[in-house]
Amino acid sequence: MNIQQLKQEYFKHKKEIKEKLSEFSELNKEDYIYELFFCILTPQSKAEKCWDAVLKLKERGLKENDVQLCLKTRTRFYRNKTGYLIEADKKWDNINKLINSNESPREIRELLVKQVKGLGMKEASHFLRNIGKSENQLAILDRHVLRKLMKLKIINEEIKLNNKNYLLIEKKMKKFADNIGIPLDELDLLFWKIESGRIFK
Repeated sequence: MNIQQLKQEYFKHKKEIKEKLSEFSELNKEDYIYELFFCILTPQSKAEKCWDAVLKLKERGLKENDVQLCLKTRTRFYRNKTGYLIEADKKWDNINKLINSNESPREIRELLVKQVKGLGMKEASHFLRNIGKSENQLAILDRHVLRKLMKLKIINEEIKLNNKNYLLIEKKMKKFADNIGIPLDELDLLFWKIESGRIFK
């Protein structure tokens, strides 16, 4: 896919993409914690199954044995992720203050990564985007997005995503998004639409 084809896909799906981002920005603040749970669960797991688990936990609450049973058939590394969810729930008041602070999206992400077990750069970026607080500043860099960036010659090769490399690639993706006139948050959802045929979360 070249840049012209990417722009054509964008104009084809622009309305749907903007509607999804509007849905994120209008999310009830009481549901922010469930988006955090979702982003903790998604690494190496299917998004739909992870969201199904979150909806079940929303109904039942977070008793440790129940959480583990709920996650067992829906996400990988369910024992570790059970602990991450319970700890995040206990820390929620502090997390909530942080995400509603006047810090920049990048500063909030950095603090989330330090304070919330189970959240790396990608997951923290995903969380902030899903609650409408990324402000087109944060890239959600998973292998699918990295492949797209390689095909578009934005990066030369797929590299290990430590924090330093993450920030370097994010900067390149942001510059590319600005140059072609597609906001960063919309570009991420466009990549997912092209990859999977749908926009989920």
